[in-house]
Amino acid sequence: MTTIRMELGAQALSGLHRPVVGEGGFQFFLRKLQKQVVDGNTLILTGEDIERLARHVHDYGQGGFQGRLDAVLRELSGLARVLAPLAA
Repeated sequence: MTTIRMELGAQALSGLHRPVVGEGGFQFFLRKLQKQVVDGNTLILTGEDIERLARHVHDYGQGGFQGRLDAVLRELSGLARVLAPLAA
């Protein structure tokens, strides 16, 4: 399984580390991502995590939790732009 380790900026960390209340699927996913932060600011993601994160941000609208991952997705998008020439 391929994993990506990326250092998160302050805004992404702030949204990710806010307390999670409730027991739904999105809350479970947020807790999972919180546990995948190591060394204070490094988030470890699998391809499945990235797909799920993008789905939550884009497909489920803006609610109480969705906006918390916007900054993480922006940082991932920046990484994708940097890597795009390598895939060509």
